Amino acid sequence: MAFSVKYMPLFKVNILHNYFLDRGLDKFISMDETGKNKQLDSFDVNTFFDIRPTRKTQLELNGHNLVFKAFNTGLTVWSKVSENDNNTPFISLDDDLSFTFLIQLKDAAFYNYTNLKMENLGKLYYFSNRKLDTEPSSFPLINKSGDKNGIDDNFVLSDDSEKAELIKLNAIEKDNLFGLIRIYIKGDNSSLNITDAQDKIQNPFKTFEILLNNRKTIWRYLFNNNQKVKNKDDVKKEDGDAKRLITKTEQPLTQRGFVSIELDGDELPNPDAGLIKPDTTSTKYYSEIYM
Repeated sequence: MAFSVKYMPLFKVNILHNYFLDRGLDKFISMDETGKNKQLDSFDVNTFFDIRPTRKTQLELNGHNLVFKAFNTGLTVWSKVSENDNNTPFISLDDDLSFTFLIQLKDAAFYNYTNLKMENLGKLYYFSNRKLDTEPSSFPLINKSGDKNGIDDNFVLSDDSEKAELIKLNAIEKDNLFGLIRIYIKGDNSSLNITDAQDKIQNPFKTFEILLNNRKTIWRYLFNNNQKVKNKDDVKKEDGDAKRLITKTEQPLTQRGFVSIELDGDELPNPDAGLIKPDTTSTKYYSEIYM
């Protein structure tokens, strides 16, 4: 009698970024399925993040017949399952068993196009289906897929929690570390559990989501000559200077698409995310374009 080894998905974490998924003012979240799939086809989280298990987690995965797989929108963990039941892990998984994955930055411009506070650069973000005992009850849990909630700076660990987490990592694991993903078999509530009351894999398997919003900035156009600006234009003089024009409202930074900004019937160019200038006095961010 032939014997086959079978693996089934245990859980999945999608990591999405609206800078790459939106097209100008056309929001990814509002696209139809065809539009979303087209955007996802060209999306690759590995262009700005390196995602992998910690050394300790890799040992846990090996010891429980689990396999980590990275792909263009995040990560999955697969479980070897019983020959008689596709939803029963081959090795039982304790409720308190957890898996920790490193999120390491690969793109130096990440904070330019990501709607997170620049002063939190270097601090540690934490995404889990359980809160740490060292954090307040208000600390957010990881979102489930479809929640449509972007992450914010509330996911930053306190200094004490960060120190406790970094002690567990080696020097290579700490390098360019943006955050940690930690998934427990049983979360803080049943909607976040990986296995059900009978310790079987959830059907459908649990999918979490880390959604990063793109930054909005005020676009500043720098001219060599004075410009005539009308009320109907999308820009205005900055502090009365006719050579320095700024958009009347903040505009989103996106890798694809085009936002129409008009001056006297002509469309002005969109900035890239290579350089932005924070204004610490007004907590605003500016993108500069030399004309």
